[in-house]
Amino acid sequence: MRSTPWCAIGWTRIDDAAHDAIVTDDRWRAQEARRAPHGMIASVNPLASAAGLRVLQAGGNAVDAAIAAGAVLTVVEPLSGQLGGDAFLLIASAKAKTVTAINGSGAAPLALRLEQFAGGIPESGWLAATVPGIVDAWRVALERHGTMAPAALFEDAIRYAEQGFPITARLARNLREFMQIAAAYPATMAVFFPDGRPPDEGSVLRQGDLARTLRSLAERLDDFYRGPIAAAISEASARGGGLFSTGDFAAHRTDVLQPISTTYRGWTVLEQPPVSQGVILLIALNILETSEIPAEPAARVHLQVEAHKLALSERLRRVGDPRVSPVDLHEIVSKERARALAARIDTRRAAPLPLLAAGYPDTTYLCVVDADRTVVSYIHSLYASGGNGVVADGTGILLNNRMRCFNLEADSPNQLAPGKRPMHTLNSWMLLRDGRPQIVGGTPGSFWQVQTNLQLISQLLDQGMALQGAVDAPRWTMGGPTSWSQAALSLEGRFGEETAAALRRYGHEVRQIGDWEAGGAAQLIRLEGAMLSGAGDPRPGTSSVIGY
Repeated sequence: MRSTPWCAIGWTRIDDAAHDAIVTDDRWRAQEARRAPHGMIASVNPLASAAGLRVLQAGGNAVDAAIAAGAVLTVVEPLSGQLGGDAFLLIASAKAKTVTAINGSGAAPLALRLEQFAGGIPESGWLAATVPGIVDAWRVALERHGTMAPAALFEDAIRYAEQGFPITARLARNLREFMQIAAAYPATMAVFFPDGRPPDEGSVLRQGDLARTLRSLAERLDDFYRGPIAAAISEASARGGGLFSTGDFAAHRTDVLQPISTTYRGWTVLEQPPVSQGVILLIALNILETSEIPAEPAARVHLQVEAHKLALSERLRRVGDPRVSPVDLHEIVSKERARALAARIDTRRAAPLPLLAAGYPDTTYLCVVDADRTVVSYIHSLYASGGNGVVADGTGILLNNRMRCFNLEADSPNQLAPGKRPMHTLNSWMLLRDGRPQIVGGTPGSFWQVQTNLQLISQLLDQGMALQGAVDAPRWTMGGPTSWSQAALSLEGRFGEETAAALRRYGHEVRQIGDWEAGGAAQLIRLEGAMLSGAGDPRPGTSSVIGY
């Protein structure tokens, strides 16, 4: 017996709805884009979106709202991004008419020696962590663009940490997997598994130590780097065999940069500069622009995949921490370079995949637009789900495992070194028309972020899709948990068997997955004259786009 379809908002039957539904397939009916006149926030969690909206309605701007929502996400989506992680922001200031890129990523410990990692970079434990950059990124963003104090912005985050929040089905699943790593660390078990077993969906998670840390940061954000919090993390690191010292935290600084950019089909695309992987997106778009996008799905996917491979290879071969390995980004992101790369594409045959660790698809992204039309594209992460698995005793802070983004090859610009930042999966983008922000968006998903963003932008600008339609459209991903060279091209089932078969004939190793299983949690907002429209990804099941 076939089940009755329901609309994505509330419990109105589509068959009885007064409006026309957008049918994407016979098992899912797409939600509409959300619309509002004054301000809007889109995130993966309704508690975070509500916190951001509260700030907007209280007179705060988009930067204030993004940080309030980001703080809530560190509590209610802790495995995707916490105070022990990094953050990147693009901020388009309505007042200054400028766009700023904030790079809040941390470096490897200064005491590190390469020979300590002769056996490889660990996935968990203290040796997997870099200095967290998220808190200083918040400080810099607020000092340059904010209007409200951290104490006001952290109210919701502190309340959810102290009083608890209901665990979503997705977080419950992730915690079950995370427990295998957390079992080695008593402080982590005490926070997330106080009963010695994974919590159930709907149960309440309280994080008292994290609430106290957030209260301290609400008074003085710099305590994270030059105060008792830095000391507590360094002491816990020493007890656990790590390399952190208070000097590592004191030496941390956030970069405030100009975004990198290219043009695509008459639009300006802004991205995060290195150490972000955003350069991959710009190179891939430049390659796509050298030809028309095929209407036939298999040919279109093939072209996108091959463009991404070439762009990824450029990043791997040429780009590292610019503080250590300067690079000519103008040449790398030039149209001339794109034409040379595009000439390598065989339109009927897949090229080999680059060889590297493929990363972990767990991050969280949000975007905000306020009444003055300041726009923020924000992303933070621990890298792997749950980062390095270690909570620093007494702080509630879960640390990242971003050291895994380094490699050990002597000729690589991304080779592991003390005081150096690894190349970063985090990236966030904006599309400008006539010099003004028109669309802001992004997604979590590790190395898949750029792949999803490439598809979103192409669907919007090449195929003319509506905002929600671009998010809902069938998606591909390339890469696996160990190496691109061993990974298949994964296609959501809605592409169909004919498209999968054609791509196999091109030489792709194709893996067909569920209709909505390509991952990511894309969030988009479009500025439409006096109105805003927003789209949230149905894939994580919890996306929340709200405005007023």
